[in-house]
Amino acid sequence: MLAEDRQQLILRELALHGSLNAGEFAAKLGTSGMTVRRDLAVLAEQGLLERVHGGAIAVGGKPTASPSAQPSTSWRPGGRRPLATIGMIVPSASYYFPGVIRGAEAAAQESGVRLVLGVSNYSGAEERRQLRRLYEHGVDGILVTPSEQSLAGTETLDLLAEAEVPVVVVERSIDDALDHGRLESVRSDHVRGSEIAVNHLLGLGHRKIAICLRENSPTAPQLIDGFHVAMQRAGHARDDSMVRAMSRAQNDPQAHRELVDGILNWCADYEVTAVVVHTDEDALQFVSACLERQIRVPEDFAIVSYDDEIAALGAVPLTAVAPPKYDVGHQALVMCLNRIGGKRGSTSALQRVNLSPALVVRDSTQP
Repeated sequence: MLAEDRQQLILRELALHGSLNAGEFAAKLGTSGMTVRRDLAVLAEQGLLERVHGGAIAVGGKPTASPSAQPSTSWRPGGRRPLATIGMIVPSASYYFPGVIRGAEAAAQESGVRLVLGVSNYSGAEERRQLRRLYEHGVDGILVTPSEQSLAGTETLDLLAEAEVPVVVVERSIDDALDHGRLESVRSDHVRGSEIAVNHLLGLGHRKIAICLRENSPTAPQLIDGFHVAMQRAGHARDDSMVRAMSRAQNDPQAHRELVDGILNWCADYEVTAVVVHTDEDALQFVSACLERQIRVPEDFAIVSYDDEIAALGAVPLTAVAPPKYDVGHQALVMCLNRIGGKRGSTSALQRVNLSPALVVRDSTQP
């Protein structure tokens, strides 16, 4: 690690906690106590900290009396304290979001940060309860994926606006919430992801392309926008009939199968030869229904899935758009931590970051 990087971590530690033990901090970084003491001397000469026996304190600060005097969120595995504690609330830990969580977890481990996870199960009331819990426990920053598609006019937005710590909204747009609090965001560019899927099918010669999505999915509006952008850019008039909404019938397998069969009948009637399907679960159902009807995939009918969670596991491995879930989580935590470090005075403009998905081509579009 470069001396400059170590010194930035030292200043961040002092900004967060007011004091630093040279031996403990050296062990946390995996370096020698002499190296850390040398960094402390350099920073002290610059007037950025005050040396005390065994370590340093923030300029004008007071040394901490003992570990027991630390806030209740302080975490000391192996006797070491994290640089910060960041709370993370996601709607689900079983589909899509495990990748986001892994990215945030990796960034936390790389930075010496504790990550505290909560799952709202797409309940606005539960996400607000967990936000209040994080506030009460004094976390240093918050990553949150709201259960609703839009934050505008929600109680969750009001609660986030009250936050006295940095907040990064993950995998949701904050375009309609910019005047409330100091929110930042990191998300997948699902408009671009949908464009990528459609462009792939257009490049294979398909002209009648449909998109099928779950009703009320927070991702659906962006996917629809991207679908229309790609089709119109290719010279096709906007045709809203090519957007097929699927009700949440997955808890009734028979009803869901009938829904898929109805869409396939419609595709046959209107000579639709390719479809983009969100989610992977529904795309696998489309493949199953096609095979039972002896419709060849991809020779007769091409399918692109959206999410790439389980798309590769189908009887016909599915070409899929893969949002950069890991990168979203990783960058969100780094963004939040940088904003925490900004307490030193080195602030930057609030950020809204969109990361582009990638296309993984498999058998469902390539014979």
